[in-house]
Amino acid sequence: MSITASATDTHTITVQTETGRHEIEVEPGITLRQALRRHGHSPHNAVTDVANCGGRGHCGLCVVEITEGAPPPTQALDSTLSGMGMGRLSCLVTVDHDMTVRL
Repeated sequence: MSITASATDTHTITVQTETGRHEIEVEPGITLRQALRRHGHSPHNAVTDVANCGGRGHCGLCVVEITEGAPPPTQALDSTLSGMGMGRLSCLVTVDHDMTVRL
């Protein structure tokens, strides 16, 4: 007997870019950075796509604005950036519900 995934096994991330709104479905538990990159929406620009820490939360180069559904920060750097109104580190945000993100 095989078990198939249902729509409730994923979360919807609405990505707002300069070219419009895009909805992606992702599995729970991955980082926002992973989800965005897997679906062709990198939080990086041409330079930071090469020069970044690889999602370890050290460089601060994967900042995005979460406009809806932002979970509370759990790491110091993410909390500091969020508190200053500078966005969130996508590598430190775990996808556990629907959210809207502006790149």
